[in-house]
Amino acid sequence: MIKTRTPENIHMAISEKLSKGATYIDALVEYSKENNIEIETVAEIVKRSSIIKEKIRSEAIAMKLVKKEKNDLTELCQ
Repeated sequence: MIKTRTPENIHMAISEKLSKGATYIDALVEYSKENNIEIETVAEIVKRSSIIKEKIRSEAIAMKLVKKEKNDLTELCQ
C-alpha cells in the first residue's frame, strides 16, 4: 500500500526532530533522505501548507538565507 504524503503527514513525521531542536529546514532534508525521496518532492508537498511555509521562511530570514521583504508582516507585528 502506498502511503499518501501530505503536509500534515510530513509535519507529524518530523515533529520528533523539531522537538529535539532541529530546524524545519534540517528536519525536512533529513525526512527526504530517510524516505529516499527528492527534496523537490517534499517541497512540492510542503508548498500546500501555509503554516510550514511560514515556519521555513521565518527560519530562513533568521539564518539570513533570504532577505526580509520591506512589507513583511513580521515587521508590522514587532
